[in-house]
Amino acid sequence: MGLGKTLLTMGLIAAAAVQASGQATPAGVAEIQSRHDRALVRELSEYLMRNPKADDRDQAYAALFNKAIEHDWFAENEESAKLYLKNDPDGPVKALAQIISVMARAQAGQFNDALARYKELMLGLGKSDQVEFASSFTETFAASAVTAGEVDVARQIYQTVGERFPDSTELRDKVARELARLDRVGKPAPSLEVQDLSGKTVRLASLRGKYVLVDFWATWCAPCIAELPRQQEAYRKYHDAGLEVVGVSLDETRSAVVDFVKVRKLPWAQFHNGTAGADLVEAFGVSSIPANYLIDPEGNIVRLDLRGAALDAVLAKLIKRGE
Repeated sequence: MGLGKTLLTMGLIAAAAVQASGQATPAGVAEIQSRHDRALVRELSEYLMRNPKADDRDQAYAALFNKAIEHDWFAENEESAKLYLKNDPDGPVKALAQIISVMARAQAGQFNDALARYKELMLGLGKSDQVEFASSFTETFAASAVTAGEVDVARQIYQTVGERFPDSTELRDKVARELARLDRVGKPAPSLEVQDLSGKTVRLASLRGKYVLVDFWATWCAPCIAELPRQQEAYRKYHDAGLEVVGVSLDETRSAVVDFVKVRKLPWAQFHNGTAGADLVEAFGVSSIPANYLIDPEGNIVRLDLRGAALDAVLAKLIKRGE
């Protein structure tokens, strides 16, 4: 039998085995990795249940917690984190267990509880070499609070980390930027006169009377592009009922935006910040992307960073569709 026939036969056998096992063929590499990692987490959890005092339990917990954090599997691994914190309150992977505990409460919508646990985590930090870790997790936790509309919680999150690392100039500047951005909620949105990609002059104030989602993005920003299908669906569902979307690209060149918008057939107004005639990034206080601002019909900013399922959930409450 030739090599080609051998490989074909092996492939058919493998496919038959998958079908016989009742498992669907994976959709791609990401799904294969996810299945592998879920199996790993499950086996680690079972190992720790059978061997709670194993000599290598810290190694097992570290591997489990790291995978859970990598995939945002917080809720399903909250019990493992609780168990670790109870049995090894000063263990070497305590911080990882605390991260899972905080984010599990956040995913459950229990932000006051999550904030209390976050403050406990910060109390265990304070060394100069822990600034990067504290800053990174703070950003993740604060982002979840902002998306959920918990602006006051997000404000306390940034204030806490700023007080914990007062000597870090970089972190202090970051905290100041984020607090200033949070303070925009409930206040009038900037009203500028800018030129869109076609050269047409648009006054943002002319959109009063509608809900307006101002989205800051770039063609090179993977998380931004990942959100496009949800934004397109939101526009399709709510545009006729009073929703406008305004895209502000941070791309280096205007042509990159023009080509991308044309290929993706994005139907809403688009601006290239570098050639719009006004700096929308500075006006809105944007420090990183993706970032978006929901403006109400009176022209006030009411929400920040509506991503994922939160976008449709919030719009469904605010905009009544005629169906």
